[in-house]
Amino acid sequence: MMTDRRVLLFSPLTDRDPTSGDTSYTEALLAHPPPGVRYITYQEAIAAGTVRVRGRKPWRNPRDPSDLAIFGLRLIESGLRKCGVLFREPNWFITAQPGAFDLIHQHLFPIRQVGTRLPVVSSAGYPLSELYRFREGWSPTRARIATAGESIMARLFDVHVPWLHPVGNGVMTVYGAHFRSWLIARGVSADRILIASTALPELERSPLVSDGRTLGFIGRDFLRKGGDIAIGAFRRLHDQDPTWTMIVVTTREHAASSVDAGSGVELIVDPSREVVLREVVPRIDILLCPTRSDCGAPYGILESLQADTCVVTSTIPWLDDRLGPPSVMRVPNTVDSVVAGVQDLVRSGLSEAQSAAHELWKTEFSMSELHADLSRAYDLAIGLAST
Repeated sequence: MMTDRRVLLFSPLTDRDPTSGDTSYTEALLAHPPPGVRYITYQEAIAAGTVRVRGRKPWRNPRDPSDLAIFGLRLIESGLRKCGVLFREPNWFITAQPGAFDLIHQHLFPIRQVGTRLPVVSSAGYPLSELYRFREGWSPTRARIATAGESIMARLFDVHVPWLHPVGNGVMTVYGAHFRSWLIARGVSADRILIASTALPELERSPLVSDGRTLGFIGRDFLRKGGDIAIGAFRRLHDQDPTWTMIVVTTREHAASSVDAGSGVELIVDPSREVVLREVVPRIDILLCPTRSDCGAPYGILESLQADTCVVTSTIPWLDDRLGPPSVMRVPNTVDSVVAGVQDLVRSGLSEAQSAAHELWKTEFSMSELHADLSRAYDLAIGLAST
């Protein structure tokens, strides 16, 4: 009788890590695992003792001197991260109990396995340097120096870094062809990199109740997601035709510092995800997502497509190539371009584009599509480890 593959899932958790699209990724996999896969989260494994985090308080385990050496490495690494030579996200040193797992899936987490090595599949959306440039304001030079430092450390310590460096027969999955090319240019073997983007489980949908003239912006990180560009585009359209209205969803902090609501804009602050999905998205005809920094298929876009809402988003290369017409317009993230994208959707037939939106989600971004991609990566990693 076939048994499920036991996959140790090192991926951000809602109750331990900051809420983001990456915690949504974890929740989707846990609720809808690929056929024949049983996920065990890193939190569950640590609590059960099947995974031991190494180099933390080594004096509690004096019988294993390697913990003291790892503790020293972690102190050096921590100092480099605190002074800004490296990115802040630390490497994890772990030992997995032999026989407890068949595979590790590392989503974002960089891990050095100590002792017996398990096959590894990792997933990431774009280089960490891109996030720091836009979220932290790092200069391109500083981001390049940190990336070089991370690469050196990964090679010295033999760490599998999902966005940068594989270990041994480790398999990397990325969200798109541009990221794959970026890794290949940095020396990663092409046959170790597969494309497996994000996906959205089928949600209970509320019927579209929009009026054909409602734009929307949904984003906690207002400026990085292009909220200022979205509102600027709405203002331009509203000046030309006052029947246009807009719904803006963001945090209280960003609403106070960045949003000038004004005429025609309805501002919704800090709603629950349930409220956004059931009450807000069904009122939006076109979601504006002129993001400055993003990757794959952001969940806000997927939720909109599933609800028959069209999208105008940006041409940044880290987004999934499958996001395209007739329901998604890709334009440069400028006010003029977003206005043109909205007008193109209207001219080409908004109702037809809305009808195609759900089909795009179903055929390209459903969980069954992600399952097929991940199963292929898991098969490859286990096969490579057995040779």
